[in-house]
Amino acid sequence: MDDYPQWSAGDGRKTDDFLEWLNSQGASISQKIALTDLTALGHGRGVVARMDIEENEQLFSIPQSAVLSTANSELWNKIPEISNLDPWLSLILVMIYEYNLGQLGRWFSYFCVLPRHFDTLIHWSPDELKELQGSAVISKIGKADADKTFAEVLLPLAKKYEHVMAGRSDEWFMSSAHRMATLIMAYGFDLEKDENAQDSDEEGFVSDEEDEKPKGMVPLADMLNADGDKNNALLYHSATLLSMVVTKHIKKGEEIFNDYGPLPQSDLVRRYGYVSDEYKQWDVVEISSQIIIKVFMKSKGENINAMEFPVLLTEKELDERTTLAEQWDLWEESFDISHEAGDTSRPYAGFDPALIQSLHILAAPKEEFEQLKHAKKPPKPVFNPASIGILIDVLTARREDYHTTCAQDEALLQGLGMHDQSNITQRRKWMAIKVRLGEKHIIEAALLYLYDNHMVPPSIPGTISKWETNGNGKHHGPKRRRSDSNSESRKLVERR
Repeated sequence: MDDYPQWSAGDGRKTDDFLEWLNSQGASISQKIALTDLTALGHGRGVVARMDIEENEQLFSIPQSAVLSTANSELWNKIPEISNLDPWLSLILVMIYEYNLGQLGRWFSYFCVLPRHFDTLIHWSPDELKELQGSAVISKIGKADADKTFAEVLLPLAKKYEHVMAGRSDEWFMSSAHRMATLIMAYGFDLEKDENAQDSDEEGFVSDEEDEKPKGMVPLADMLNADGDKNNALLYHSATLLSMVVTKHIKKGEEIFNDYGPLPQSDLVRRYGYVSDEYKQWDVVEISSQIIIKVFMKSKGENINAMEFPVLLTEKELDERTTLAEQWDLWEESFDISHEAGDTSRPYAGFDPALIQSLHILAAPKEEFEQLKHAKKPPKPVFNPASIGILIDVLTARREDYHTTCAQDEALLQGLGMHDQSNITQRRKWMAIKVRLGEKHIIEAALLYLYDNHMVPPSIPGTISKWETNGNGKHHGPKRRRSDSNSESRKLVERR
């Protein structure tokens, strides 16, 4: 995909062409802001205040007609089957078509300022992904599934309508599909079908039921960088416009930030291709149900933590217990544990309540389990000695998924220093270490909390003493993880 001139953050001409094109499309842009080269800050391009801006001022408005979307593309009339595609696939096909039009295309100037190289995980090599060993994020990349969908759904349409899609090689099409999917993941927005059919909350956010919402690329709105703490603008939707509005006073020279929401760094690098200390407060470690079962079966035979398990179960009996937890909507594919697991002032804050309740069910004496089978509600999310023992074993086993310790990772980061942005391999290694280190800090903080506050004697060789902890992050409580596909887009009207 080399038909377009390469754009860099410092290329003023293409930036000017883009802004001129926006004005020609009916956009309104405040004179108080500027699209600026922020490469020196590691932000690429971004939007900066040229003068003080007050709360509730509008920064810019983009007509709905200027949004790069399926509804705004003439491809809608050229390939009837596009109406049968989901919002992701239809927009991918539209973007390939519009890109192929080159200078004849309506969004040419916009494509010129969009990136062509990415650090999102789907573009990492197998060796680079090995640096993330232990993190559950690896299972969420979904490249094989994406390849299959593109090959089975989009490629046949491109061949059938070769005269429309300016057909090239299959390899070119698949590469283009991945590039457009990455752009949508990192820069796209969920749009509204009908303003009157969609309710908004008191802050102007659109509801989160967006699986079937149309998706679109909103020029300029996607040029804002994101910061979990410094976000100071939100994108609002109306029938004819998308408007970026200031949410707090912004001083001259300050950058204007959108927000992706409370994402852990693992999702930040997966979706957007970078990590940030501003988001490490939302880091989580995922505990799979499979490792719980594996550890429980091992623990009942070996008493790993010298806990006296009140019950020994067959696999059939264990399955009966997980089934009961499922009936109460407790048992999931995985559970999150956050930084607050190490907060002694909030004993259960960092642990998913459903995890604690599920462990209670698994470890319950047979007499208690019989009572639970007939109970109208699940047990309270409160630790007991047996569930604590299982959880310590689970966390210890989960920690072994990582092949380095916290101390080793800290040394690696120090050796890398401020990573060289131009060295792709080194940059990606640096991000991977940041992700896995954040997760291991959570495991260590949780283990220390359980040992120190529940008086469970450590008896596993080589455990706590060799691990450092940093459990000072804040998080608004962990949540259970359901299956996470590569094509997810959990976003409000503002950019994720």
